[in-house]
Amino acid sequence: MKTALVTGVSRKSGIGFEICKTLLETGYKVIALRNSDNECESELRAIYGDYANFLKCDFTNREQLNNTITLLKANRFDLIVNNAGKFADGEDYANYDMAIWDQVFDVNVRTSMALSTGLFDNLNEGAVIINVASTDGMTGSLSSMSYAASKAALISITKSLAINFGYDNKKIRVVGVAPSWVVTDESMLTEAAKKYAPLMTPLGRMASVKEMTDLIVFLASDNATYITGTTIVFDGGYTLIDYTLKKEAEYVRKKAEQAAKRKEQRSIKNKIESK
Repeated sequence: MKTALVTGVSRKSGIGFEICKTLLETGYKVIALRNSDNECESELRAIYGDYANFLKCDFTNREQLNNTITLLKANRFDLIVNNAGKFADGEDYANYDMAIWDQVFDVNVRTSMALSTGLFDNLNEGAVIINVASTDGMTGSLSSMSYAASKAALISITKSLAINFGYDNKKIRVVGVAPSWVVTDESMLTEAAKKYAPLMTPLGRMASVKEMTDLIVFLASDNATYITGTTIVFDGGYTLIDYTLKKEAEYVRKKAEQAAKRKEQRSIKNKIESK
């Protein structure tokens, strides 16, 4: 039986819970890391018993993280999903709080690196590490510079670990996933996000948690054994758009439509006057 470690299992509507549930359904034993008490553990253990195990760890507390890694070394792993993430909204660049920056990096970068390297000896041959990044790590962010920078760092770490772990005899793959908007809880979405996210995405909608989970499970499977070091962009086309060019194209299209309408109106007028 394969064993997976999944971080960031904080609520039933979240990606971490859905990943655990899907992996358990496909025959994995799962160890989940959470930073607070929640209903995820009771629900999964009620269905899967000892195949679902939970450990509590505050990733901003480095001593706790080190102690948790020591406990985890009692296991062998075939998969690590570094899903835990911290987002600090509304950062003030004119009065920046570096303590927030440190916390975000501790969760989003340091924890992923510490688990991946600290448990290297516990990874089975051909194991897979999946790092959940974000399109913010590719585009930057107005609302959370620390989040965007941390996800950019995680994308880079994915490449470096893939090189080093790939050359090792165990041939461990390391892959990143960079989502844009994934609907985990409707109540957590701002009205602006609900309105504009679909408009900013060529496919016209946000992704579901299941779509995100399906991608992660695929990347961990034997159907993806030659994929490593890359970060899969999972965004419905969001990062493809240059919004200046989009506005320009919309302006040109609108002018063309107006010209065509005027031409049609003149044609109709001429036909009427010629009768």
